[in-house]
Amino acid sequence: MQLSVAKCTNCGAHDVHPTNARSAFWHDDRLVVVEDIPALQCAACGEQYYDDATIVALDLLRGTGFDPEAARRVMAVTVFSLEDALATAPER
Repeated sequence: MQLSVAKCTNCGAHDVHPTNARSAFWHDDRLVVVEDIPALQCAACGEQYYDDATIVALDLLRGTGFDPEAARRVMAVTVFSLEDALATAPER
């Protein structure tokens, strides 16, 4: 990974370090997660930075349509409804 960020452009902190990130993407009506994304991450605010090669690789992966047969594993995702929460919330 060839990233160089002197300081976080989001918060200005200087504690930006290499990490492997995870990100979620919507593809049609499916939510998919991509792991092991090389990035730099700000320890202060969590902002993540990707180099050009990583962005191209993510775009190419997205272009494949996220074939379920190529997935490493399947995760269960808990889904909440704000409408349900508001319907049961006490009046203010």
